[in-house]
Amino acid sequence: MKSHRTGRSVVNLFTGIALQLTILSISFVSTSLLVNWLGDDRYGAFRAASDWANYLNLLELGIGGSLITLLAKVVGTDDRQQIRLTLATGIRVYIKIMAVMLIMAVALGMFITNLVPVKGVLVGELQKGYWLGLLPIFLLPLTPFRFLADASQRSYFINLALMFQSLLITGTALILARAGWGIIGQYAATVLGCVFFQLLVCWDGLRRYRDVLTALADRKSQLAIEKQLWQLNWPTLALNFSGQLSLFTDNIIISSNLSPKAVVPFFITQRLAVIAQSQIQGIGNATWAALAELYLQGEREKFNAYLIELTKLAAIIGLALMIAIAAYNPYFIKLWVGQERFGGEGVSLLAACNGFLLGILSLWGWCFSGTGMQATIVPTATLGAAVNFIVSIMSTHFFGSVGPLLGTFVAFITISFWQLPLLLRKVFSTPLKQLFFAVVKPLAIGIPYGLIVWYAARNHTPWGWLGLAAEMAVSAILYLVVAWLLVLERSERKAWNGRLRMLFAMIHFKFSYK
Repeated sequence: MKSHRTGRSVVNLFTGIALQLTILSISFVSTSLLVNWLGDDRYGAFRAASDWANYLNLLELGIGGSLITLLAKVVGTDDRQQIRLTLATGIRVYIKIMAVMLIMAVALGMFITNLVPVKGVLVGELQKGYWLGLLPIFLLPLTPFRFLADASQRSYFINLALMFQSLLITGTALILARAGWGIIGQYAATVLGCVFFQLLVCWDGLRRYRDVLTALADRKSQLAIEKQLWQLNWPTLALNFSGQLSLFTDNIIISSNLSPKAVVPFFITQRLAVIAQSQIQGIGNATWAALAELYLQGEREKFNAYLIELTKLAAIIGLALMIAIAAYNPYFIKLWVGQERFGGEGVSLLAACNGFLLGILSLWGWCFSGTGMQATIVPTATLGAAVNFIVSIMSTHFFGSVGPLLGTFVAFITISFWQLPLLLRKVFSTPLKQLFFAVVKPLAIGIPYGLIVWYAARNHTPWGWLGLAAEMAVSAILYLVVAWLLVLERSERKAWNGRLRMLFAMIHFKFSYK
């Protein structure tokens, strides 16, 4: 069981890495083309309007978090009948959510051109594009199939599906932008990718549980499950709202306080850090189900040992990525889209710091969400979101585009980064000293190392793309080598050697079998 759990987690993690590398490659090629073909006003308006539409996801009312918790429990017991009933219950509930979300989406559409201040021909483009972008709402009832894959520790399938979705959206967006479709074309590309992803994940779920649709008729057996869903959903809703307020209002604040055009340098300057941040968060995404399984089986000591090991891993990988990005991001932006679209050193540095912190906080948060104890962290998340929002508004007024990122950083440092460890100790008996050193030891090496790399980067200009890529790679790899030798214990190095051998053996077996 242990090797099975570890193998799934490792495969999930490495497919997550492959997903982020794919997204990075696609973004590298596409963003500069899209900005040039669409123009800063169109591209900025599309980004800001998309963030407004993301608020519609709050109408899910936190059902996703409670459903994935219930699915993780029944998948862990391998009760196929309960899995089918839980899936059917989720589909039925999401049909109701779809109806409400559609009504509210139409209401939001009436004011979208006021919320995103555009002028001239962009008014009609944004309005038509927004209506087109509502089509994926009709596929919302298929959402439980994605949660099934995650709860089954099959995030690798989701990662592969997301890779194809990203390729499809980007390719279509480029074609339509070049053809002059403007904002409407960007929405059309997004719709196509969303439909593809939902149908693919649905196919995967039905392939494994063919009779789930017939279980929809068994309304009586679903009543108890639906009751559990609505009991667990409110903490998840509060967490979703806090996360939305903290992390997905930045473009809206910039657009409203400055202009839609100002969103472009703000968004682009963070792009590398956001992709790297997603990779760090992938550690939690790939391993939460295994952590939940350990907790539900009563293996508290193994749970905490695994959590501390993963925290150290997230800190090491996060620093390796963010040091390189913070040092070389100005050169990257200059070569990529031009110096005039660089948002400034403050935006670049804070994006890297926030990405590092969020990767670790996300892992800690999964401990509560994956075990059905979302309510425990609601006060912390709510207070953090409030601090983030207030500081972001004030900082944007006084300091410009760096404001939203400053708000996020202040909330992380003053609220989340000391509250969550205390809750981990209270709920899971996690040893604070070990958790503390899992973060501090990588930082003790990473901070002085990062200053040296930053100083070296500022005192010369990398030689084109090849020189830039080489220097960023060397700076990241060198930190990983130093951390491998000085941060990891001998037993940890031995364990990771074994896991890597297991991964290579699995890959070799699959290719040999084919």
